[in-house]
Amino acid sequence: MFGYVRPEKPDLLMRDFALYKSIYCGLCKVIGNRIGQLQRFTVTYDMTFLSLLLLAFSTVEPVVKYEGCVLNPFKKKAIVAEHPVLDYAADLSCLFAYESMRDDAKDDKPIRGRALSLLLHRSAKKVARARPVLASFIRDKLSQLEAIEKGFTSHDPADCFGDILAYLFKDGFGMLAASEEVTKGDHVNASNDPRWYESEQDADLYKTLLGDAGHALGRWVYLIDALEDLERDLTKNNWNPLSKFENGREVAERRLIEAEETVDRNLALLTYERYGGLVYNIVTIGLPATRSRVMLGEPLPNI
Repeated sequence: MFGYVRPEKPDLLMRDFALYKSIYCGLCKVIGNRIGQLQRFTVTYDMTFLSLLLLAFSTVEPVVKYEGCVLNPFKKKAIVAEHPVLDYAADLSCLFAYESMRDDAKDDKPIRGRALSLLLHRSAKKVARARPVLASFIRDKLSQLEAIEKGFTSHDPADCFGDILAYLFKDGFGMLAASEEVTKGDHVNASNDPRWYESEQDADLYKTLLGDAGHALGRWVYLIDALEDLERDLTKNNWNPLSKFENGREVAERRLIEAEETVDRNLALLTYERYGGLVYNIVTIGLPATRSRVMLGEPLPNI
């Protein structure tokens, strides 16, 4: 994941910004506790969005604690903690970071890539043992993506990356539903009016809509990354999926807008227990704002 799926801070209410930061910091904390303190650099805006989206469907109210941070241990801040969604996103963060570093080691950042892949190797192996099906799927899909980028097949690389996010959105939802079946009888933590996991048909509908949204978002992430790298790749004669088009930037913009509309259309049909305003901000304001900045060659702001 690349850090493009982010909220548009000026359009956020203060309480929603505080909620977003609590999820981001909570994910960072879980990575530290679950995988290792040095691996906390793997936290990304993209995995924060996945955490936010899944937490938005949870009928179990997330636990909020006030803790210090390794960067500022004396100032306590709100963090979301103790939720299976954060464990899931933490494991994914490690897997994606490891695969990204392995890719860097083979391409244009060999020293950095080798160093960080060695740092993440043991952690990634640990996650793969805990989630073998998920790790195998990601590795296979990224291998397919590498084959496409090397010209061994003619498939659309954006679709390949879209398949990864479609799977993660559906798998994450299934993980959430399964975890909440365990707490269904817990009247302290579970809602007295559970909604989507009561009906198998409703759960299947949610998975379908989430899968379509995830696929479109995966295409968007791949294309926005290609767009940002286009000028550099043309200068260095590196492969880029947009370089085959005479008007690559215009093609990318059109496809990005189409993907944004698909993400918005599918996620708008879902019912959220919480965080609906945050999801709306990222999908309908954050994605277009990021696209506009990349089109203009502007740096992306920190959140």
